[in-house]
Amino acid sequence: MIVGFQAEHTLGRKLVNRDPEISIFGEVKQLKCEVAVLNSFSAHADKNELLDFVKPMDRKKLKNIFLVHGDVDQAEKFAATLKENKFQRVDIPERLEKFEL
Repeated sequence: MIVGFQAEHTLGRKLVNRDPEISIFGEVKQLKCEVAVLNSFSAHADKNELLDFVKPMDRKKLKNIFLVHGDVDQAEKFAATLKENKFQRVDIPERLEKFEL
């Protein structure tokens, strides 16, 4: 049973996709089990919950928002939503990218 979102290129996502072969600790295994997926559980806030969290913040004091977790395409969509809500500076940093604050 897989519970919640599984990121791209992870073992969990390969199980959700029911890939016929999976690699566990470098050892290739045949998928010989039934996989049940329950998407109703998550430890992460969704877009609306995140937006509700930042909306009351003073946009003059909040200089930057950095989106550093999750799939890039989803981060880009959320960045657009933040900009539509008048958050001016929203960045999706590349790995090891530096910013001066």
